[in-house]
Amino acid sequence: MTDTISMPQSPDDRHRDLDLVEIGSYPALAECVRIWRLACRGGELPAILPPDEVPPAVIPYMMLLDYLPERRDARVRMVGHYVGERADFETIGRNLRGYFNEADAQIVYAGLERAATTREPSLARRDYVSIEGKRFRYVRLILPLASDGRNVDGFFKTIEPSTLIAS
Repeated sequence: MTDTISMPQSPDDRHRDLDLVEIGSYPALAECVRIWRLACRGGELPAILPPDEVPPAVIPYMMLLDYLPERRDARVRMVGHYVGERADFETIGRNLRGYFNEADAQIVYAGLERAATTREPSLARRDYVSIEGKRFRYVRLILPLASDGRNVDGFFKTIEPSTLIAS
């Protein structure tokens, strides 16, 4: 007998923004924010997070994304092995719709857009059914990046490993 996986009923069921004051409840993500803040110098955003400083626990779940606001999308530049092993296609260069159905791609893009506009981290709880039909729940973090220090053109995205539930 196969379990039926049902999609959460509304966008609010799939995504809930969390106040950044809650970051202390997610130690690996809190460390990412600390590293990101240290890399922000004189009001400029970092181009990248130093890989040797990122908590090893988040690396399997990370994604580096290129921001494509003119297309309301993002392109995958790099993924950790947890993400890569679950994708049944070449992941590099794919856009959000290669990972998410249209409704969830729009939710993910909205989080990226908020982080780009505010130039601040975005923390949220996610619950969605993947294109392959598997349900994932976790707390995710998006950190805006800017190759010139000013204009957001990318993101570091990862999850708090202890919150991941995949069924």
